[in-house]
Amino acid sequence: MLLAIDIGNSSISLGLFDLQQNTPKPVPALTAKLSAATGRTPDEYAVIIRGLLAEQGYAGRVKAAVLGSVVPQLTHTLEAAVQRLGGDTPVPVTHIEGGVRTGISLRVDDPAALGADIVTNAAAAVSLYGAPVIFLDLGTATVWGAVNMGREMVGVSIAPGVTTSLEGLRAAAAQIPYMELKPPETALGKNTTAAIRSGLLLGTACMIDGMIGRIKDEMKLPENAALPVVATGGLAELVLPSCKREVIYEPDLTLLGLYFIYKATAEREAAATERAAKKNK
Repeated sequence: MLLAIDIGNSSISLGLFDLQQNTPKPVPALTAKLSAATGRTPDEYAVIIRGLLAEQGYAGRVKAAVLGSVVPQLTHTLEAAVQRLGGDTPVPVTHIEGGVRTGISLRVDDPAALGADIVTNAAAAVSLYGAPVIFLDLGTATVWGAVNMGREMVGVSIAPGVTTSLEGLRAAAAQIPYMELKPPETALGKNTTAAIRSGLLLGTACMIDGMIGRIKDEMKLPENAALPVVATGGLAELVLPSCKREVIYEPDLTLLGLYFIYKATAEREAAATERAAKKNK
């Protein structure tokens, strides 16, 4: 089985996939989320991951791993942790980085500088919904990207995420209270907590609606053009119900992107090996 690992700024997402699945949308056998703690050692992460796998009956089943990371301090830590899952035979780990072959052209100034999560989200969105498509990640940052009809990613937009904005507000204003983020009942709050919930969550929803329109304009698409918008990220469920435009929620979008890229890469390598073997006969 394949262990997909998405290392984000706030958390690490894990997904276990059966590589024998032959469906348009593979279903992970297991998903889990860990805190992105740079102070943990490879041994500590290995113990945690091994325990999660054993708890669900998948101990010893990981034969390969694919890893995407936007936190360089954790990349090699998690790679070493996953390699330990194989005992005497280290589990091979494939890294997904900006510039990796995904079947999508990257029309940006420096493809190698793109975050792994952006690349994998683009690959998953196109694999699941075709092109053109807009993809959206609501996490530490709110990130949009778009792929045109020619399967070219035409650009990215990044804004502070909901919790990042709240932390910045608290740092700048001493009287901002600590609060649970939940959908506001009204656009105009009657107290500070309600007002902040409205500003952050409804404000983000309005930003998403507006950005979708602007992206369509830049892609020269009419307002009524069919253009799927696919969203993922830990804060998506809080924000998306307030959006007026239709947005499809895919909680495992990044993990699916890692799976699709890994499988396509493995198939290319297998085909190349087969061609070389035939040539040498």
